[in-house]
Amino acid sequence: MSNSGKQSPLGVNTLGSLLQNTGFRINSVAASYMGSSTSASNYTFGTLCSSTCLNVLTTSIRRAFTDGSLDTTTYNNLISIGSGSIPALGNSKAPTYTWTGAPTWNPYLTTEITSYGYARLFALQAYNEFNYNGSLPVYKDFLMSFMASSGFIDQSNSAILTVFNSIDFVAGTYSNMNDLISADITGVSLSTTVFGQDLVTSGKAIDLSTIATFGLPSNLLSTLNTYNAITPSLSLALLSSGMSVSEISDILGKVSTPSTLQQRNIYGAFMIIVGQDLTDILIPLNCKTSGLESLADLLNPQKLFPNSYPSLTVPVYNASAGPTNSKTYYPIYEGGGVSSRIVGSSVTGIGQ
Repeated sequence: MSNSGKQSPLGVNTLGSLLQNTGFRINSVAASYMGSSTSASNYTFGTLCSSTCLNVLTTSIRRAFTDGSLDTTTYNNLISIGSGSIPALGNSKAPTYTWTGAPTWNPYLTTEITSYGYARLFALQAYNEFNYNGSLPVYKDFLMSFMASSGFIDQSNSAILTVFNSIDFVAGTYSNMNDLISADITGVSLSTTVFGQDLVTSGKAIDLSTIATFGLPSNLLSTLNTYNAITPSLSLALLSSGMSVSEISDILGKVSTPSTLQQRNIYGAFMIIVGQDLTDILIPLNCKTSGLESLADLLNPQKLFPNSYPSLTVPVYNASAGPTNSKTYYPIYEGGGVSSRIVGSSVTGIGQ
């Protein structure tokens, strides 16, 4: 047999034989010594009881039981000859013998099971192991019981492991069940309905594939380029802000990382795109956010999310487990402006 799911030719042949009701049997050498027994009332001696001094003793035990002439105490003494010294010579159980099964099946009560001595127990037990279904031995049924047990174990373990693993599933990744269900969207805003409406009206102004650099002027410029929203007015504004054509091309082609000065120049260009020039850019972005005054407002969360910005938060991961689990969310805006906890130093690592 194999636990790996792979079978050798020998394993296949063995399994096939067992399923065809051949292969399992009581060892013939052992049977020749211990004999055979199919019930408590019958026993065919093996050489251990037929060809040794145990023959007469075992026959006497059987006769004592069947004729009923001995009282219980005397009978128990008969089946315990030598039990304290050399039990094998009295065909009796050893002093170390213990019984953990059902009390009614304890072989060494005064029952017919004891009437052929201790050696007979091996033969009867061997028969019962292969004859558990109460008829002729059917080995494939014997195997099916193991297969059914294995199938039940495999099926149950899958469910058990699923429940067990759910206890610490992605532990430390999500701070609470809301984050887990929403793929961390609730870590941005708990006002999911209003936040979602603001996202819809923003159109294509936010590129989720580059969300890691969201808020940088160069990120918005690349988004505008993706949707062919760079108008002549914006190009002129970029050049007027001090950007060269090659610098703009390198940024859009991701050839180089924009410097702080270039980010400022791009932002300055956005600031002067207003009115119709702004509308000309918002149309290809399908951006319908109201209240925008300049292109730079697409970098201002208060302008970009006019209805949900008070619910926006910033996460801070906890160094050790706390009441907020893996991270604590702090509101970005409070009292109509940026939270003092963000601007100040009360939140470690933010605004520093």
